[in-house]
Amino acid sequence: MKEERTIAYKDLIEKINQHEKVIAQLVEIIAATNRQVTDIIIKQKKREK
Repeated sequence: MKEERTIAYKDLIEKINQHEKVIAQLVEIIAATNRQVTDIIIKQKKREK
């Protein structure tokens, strides 16, 4: 019984680590997208002048 809990605990830790990596990747994608949007807005404002 204790061994099963240990295995389940290790599995949960592994899943959490995988989720953290995915979240970090998503944050990087969002940051890159925000930079691109900002660049587009700046270019558009320059054209309007």
